[in-house]
Amino acid sequence: MSAPSILILPGDGIGPEVMAEVRKVISWFDAKRGISFKVSEDLVGGIAYDKHGVPLHDDTMNNAQMADAVLLGAVGGPKYDNLDFNSKPERGLLRLRKEMDLFANLR
Repeated sequence: MSAPSILILPGDGIGPEVMAEVRKVISWFDAKRGISFKVSEDLVGGIAYDKHGVPLHDDTMNNAQMADAVLLGAVGGPKYDNLDFNSKPERGLLRLRKEMDLFANLR
């Protein structure tokens, strides 16, 4: 049986810091409990907009749909306040919710 896959989307603001701690927890499970995961990471939000010109690239969306779990840090920040509505970092989160038929965040 293959290891479950987790896609980590750190995003913006405090997201990368939070997801760095999540990676430590995932590593702990592997080291201490022998529970392994296939972990990958991609971009969402403002950082995705800065690199790709969109808050969620199609490849990232495809990776999310293929993953067993998606963990998202945070999106947005004052740097992106003046962007067009469809380019705002939060649109990446909204696209994930819509295309994956999700409705809530767990914090």
